[in-house]
Amino acid sequence: MASGDVVTVNLSLLHDGTEWIAWNDRITAKGKDLEELDNDIKAKLKGILGKGKVKVTMELDYRRNVPHWIWQYHPYYFYRVIVLELD
Repeated sequence: MASGDVVTVNLSLLHDGTEWIAWNDRITAKGKDLEELDNDIKAKLKGILGKGKVKVTMELDYRRNVPHWIWQYHPYYFYRVIVLELD
């Protein structure tokens, strides 16, 4: 990765009643709060990507977290973006 390049990683997100869980086909990260989740995401991505800047997008899997009757009013429910510096 060239200096200054930013890698984008997309994750699905849900809350199981106890923890936040973010995942894609390469990683699954968990945390009791968003700070703990972010730290786990950073650790897992560091193991895959090494160093660099990473933009992480997370979209709530609303089908698992929002009642069915409200889906028509919320094509999305929660979208989150963080930027991590892997060192």
